[in-house]
Amino acid sequence: MRKIPIMPWLLAILLMALPQFALGQQARNFPVDSKLGNLTAVSFPVFTINGVQYQMGAGGQIRGIDNLIILPSTANYIGLVRYQLDIMGNLHRIWILTPDEVKAAENEGQQIPAPKKRFFFF
Repeated sequence: MRKIPIMPWLLAILLMALPQFALGQQARNFPVDSKLGNLTAVSFPVFTINGVQYQMGAGGQIRGIDNLIILPSTANYIGLVRYQLDIMGNLHRIWILTPDEVKAAENEGQQIPAPKKRFFFF
C-alpha cells in the first residue's frame, strides 16, 4: 500500500483558503454624509453621540468592526463610531470603528471628538 504525503495536500488547501482571508480585509467605504462621533451611552432606542441624544429610526442598523449587523437592542459599545442620520434626523446607520479607521479619519482631517466628562452627584 502506497502512503500519500500529507504536506502537499495541506499546502493546496491553504492556498485555496488565502483568497477568503484577503477578502475579509477589505476597507469599508463610508457614505459621504456620515459623521464621526463619540458614542457615550446606549439605552435602546436612544443613543448619545457627542452629547446629543438620537433615536434609532425604523430599519436602523449598527455594524460592528467586522461589518456584521449587531442588533440595536443588544448594542453595548461605547467609543468612536461613524453615524448617518435619516431625513427625519433619526439614526439610520452606526459603524463601530477599528483603530485603523480612526487613524484614516484623522488623516482625512476629521476632528476626533473628545469624550464628554460625566459628573456624578451622590
